[in-house]
Amino acid sequence: MADQVIERAKAKQVSGLRGLAPFLRPYRLLIVAAGLALILTSSVSLILPIAVRRVVDNFTAEEAGLLDKYFGAAMAIALLLAVGTGIRYYFVTRLGERVVADIRRALFDRVIGMSPAYFDNIMTGEVLSRITTDTTLILSVIGSSVSVALRNILTTVGGLVLIALTSAKLTGLVLLVVPAVVVPIVVLGRRLRVLGRE
Repeated sequence: MADQVIERAKAKQVSGLRGLAPFLRPYRLLIVAAGLALILTSSVSLILPIAVRRVVDNFTAEEAGLLDKYFGAAMAIALLLAVGTGIRYYFVTRLGERVVADIRRALFDRVIGMSPAYFDNIMTGEVLSRITTDTTLILSVIGSSVSVALRNILTTVGGLVLIALTSAKLTGLVLLVVPAVVVPIVVLGRRLRVLGRE
């Protein structure tokens, strides 16, 4: 029982994802395309508030023509963000599906090659779980979690840079507040994880 807990803890480590490298290598171009789409959408999502600010700041009757231009630019940026997000989702989902299909094929070939003694020692349900459930978890990591995490990191870093350019004092306040919010979440999250295992 203790060995199983240790194995599960090891499996939850990020370094365990290195085993996916051979399955990701054939899709390098797809990874690059998804990365470029990710950078584009993160950049555009940071530009959109600037365009909206220009619309609000220049909301005067005397500059109605300029207001129309800013509003048009904001709409164009929003459209670009929607298209970029769609492209990113397509590439990331395609990558996840292809990688998982390759993993399932390799896993199935491996299981078929096992000796009959292997199937005497292991339950059929566990084998099926490996082929279906475990690979579905990998799909959720590749097709969603990694993409969302990278987008959030890029948006956070870009947002901090924009705040720093706008107001150094505001940046200082944000940097003071963020640890006060994040640290309790991390501490409580770890505590809940320990309680969940017990």
